[in-house]
Amino acid sequence: MREVASMGANAWLAVKLYFQTEVLSGFIYHACEERLLDILSGVSVRRPESRGRFVELSEVTVQHSDGKEERLPGAYVNKATIQLAATLAADSGRGIGAKIGTKPYPFQQKSTVPVSLRTAAYAINGNMHRATYQRVWHVLEERPMFLPLTNVDIQALVNGSHWKVPFVAVNKEQILSLQEEGTPFLQVVHPQPQNPT
Repeated sequence: MREVASMGANAWLAVKLYFQTEVLSGFIYHACEERLLDILSGVSVRRPESRGRFVELSEVTVQHSDGKEERLPGAYVNKATIQLAATLAADSGRGIGAKIGTKPYPFQQKSTVPVSLRTAAYAINGNMHRATYQRVWHVLEERPMFLPLTNVDIQALVNGSHWKVPFVAVNKEQILSLQEEGTPFLQVVHPQPQNPT
């Protein structure tokens, strides 16, 4: 698979899309500094046509859970069925957040929170990013369909396949559970039974 190839202000972004029973590798065409998260969540201002339910993937390799592979010249993928979308290069899907130095608006500095989460097909460990005033549940309830994670370990529950990737966008509708690592949940206090006198 080729790496990201530039074309002026646009580029081909190498991605892996994880589904219930298969993984698709290929390329998404995008404007420079456009985030993968925005393309998937349909909030790209530069490309109004990307706001639909499908994303176009070129030079596709399909890896089935039984180990078989097939190649396709392209495919339109239903965004709602994607469980995870990963970039293959560390900063290639992050837009202005990956740039060194002062970042222009609307960039906002965020802190990392280690999390573990599950979808129907994958166990995922990585770093979630939140503003200082936010709790984890605030980020989960925000409008974008996909949740960004960095430094991610992915394990397929069906066959134990394992991937380590720098960036993943997780479809929030596919998340079964999420746990913030190292932060205890509120403890349930059970009332003591009253002894009759």
